[in-house]
Amino acid sequence: MNSVGDTLRCSIPLLLVLTFVFQVEGRAAGRLHRTKRQEETDFKCPKADGLFADPETCRKFYICAGHYPFSQNCPSSLYFDDIKKFCTRKTKQLACGPVETPETEAPPTPDPHLPNECDPAACVLPDCFCSSDGTRIPGGLEPSETPQMILLSFDGAVNSLNFDHYRKLLNKSRTNPNGCPIKGTFFVSHEYTSHFHLQKFFADGHEVAVHSISNRSPEEWWAKASYEDYAEEMVGQREILHKFANISRESLLGMRVPYLHPGGNDMMSVAYDFDFAYDSSIIVPMSHTPVWPYTLDYRISHKCMQGTCPTKSFPGLWEIPLNTLFSEDGTGGMCSLADQCVFQENDDESVEQFLKDNFKRHYNVNRAPLGLYFHVNWFNDRNKTNVLLNFVDDIRTKHRDVWFVTMQELISWMRNPTKAANLNSFAPWACEKRENSCNIPKNCEVPLTMDGYTEMRYMQTCAKCPVKYPWVGNFEGSAEGYKIVDLARDAEPESDDSKKR
Repeated sequence: MNSVGDTLRCSIPLLLVLTFVFQVEGRAAGRLHRTKRQEETDFKCPKADGLFADPETCRKFYICAGHYPFSQNCPSSLYFDDIKKFCTRKTKQLACGPVETPETEAPPTPDPHLPNECDPAACVLPDCFCSSDGTRIPGGLEPSETPQMILLSFDGAVNSLNFDHYRKLLNKSRTNPNGCPIKGTFFVSHEYTSHFHLQKFFADGHEVAVHSISNRSPEEWWAKASYEDYAEEMVGQREILHKFANISRESLLGMRVPYLHPGGNDMMSVAYDFDFAYDSSIIVPMSHTPVWPYTLDYRISHKCMQGTCPTKSFPGLWEIPLNTLFSEDGTGGMCSLADQCVFQENDDESVEQFLKDNFKRHYNVNRAPLGLYFHVNWFNDRNKTNVLLNFVDDIRTKHRDVWFVTMQELISWMRNPTKAANLNSFAPWACEKRENSCNIPKNCEVPLTMDGYTEMRYMQTCAKCPVKYPWVGNFEGSAEGYKIVDLARDAEPESDDSKKR
């Protein structure tokens, strides 16, 4: 796989030549072409390649390629963080302005517990999958035989404020080649979620997965959280969804860590111990050949972008990684969640080309699943929403081997790779309609006590209203809270030695 720097060094000189050619041809033919006008600037790139903060304002940054600076502005109300290297909300943790980083870093100390490199002879489907560089298609299929799966996911709370926004995309009239409606995956955090509205999506056949109870800040907390912290946040949220959204535990199989700050071995140990089927929190570096999902039996084949990936083996636990999204000409920068890429206001053409570029990179290379992952802020922008809807409709019309599937459906296919020509009868992708819990929800007003302070919270559910607002350490919302780790410890069978004592 190419590194970010290698890719930019190769592509930008060619880009500048093509831009000049397009400008000349465009004037001659009277057509509009997608070129970026670069304003004069005195900014000097600190390094040949990379993203760098503007020294004068946090609202602006530069993409440097071959020491050439491309000026970019953050969208309204967002600011460039020079550590995270993307535009974000203004918080106390915002690293505004240039941040000095050491030129050289000491090499990391080798971890004696690192799992082995991929062994394809020992790692066989349906329970294990890996490849030397992560780009191999399962089942030995050729790209032309492989369906192009597109994963739509939505992170955060689900409620009446965003329900209709998501429904515009997940409309039952948009169908896959087998005639069933396209599907998406909701990574749901508890606070502000209406379990009534969430259950409607689940009843329509969409997947619900876990995104923690609190979605707490600061963002860095998640990288350092303990095993017990992850058990309370992730397993506790699964119990909340089971109890108040009427979703079986057997259907709640996936998780994604908030802010994409994975907690290494502790986080994966919780997923493994509490029978999650997959995680989707690890970012893959920018590459022109995308990576397929893999199980965590062996060492991760790509660079760990976040620095807190697992270093131990978790046999059979799937990782659905986030391939970095980017446009071929650099417009929008790079992002793992689609709404983190930065576009000029009302620049529909750039957003459209961004989606097309990422689709072609997957479809024309190795058909690795294309992940389009969103927060609700993408859908609060009417222009971006319309561009996305048109893109989805265009793809569905032109390609009969493209499927919009949930992450569970993706894993079902990977465990049993099936040629695109035979998928209309592929049982795991058949139409599914579940029954709604109720038509009129209960509107619960319940107290939440944190740090000695009590305030009233509101939640919608078809279940009985809890005594207290469900929270970390009290997932049932009962008068007396119970911790997940305590319940798990109580449920463990006594050993022979303890019985003797």
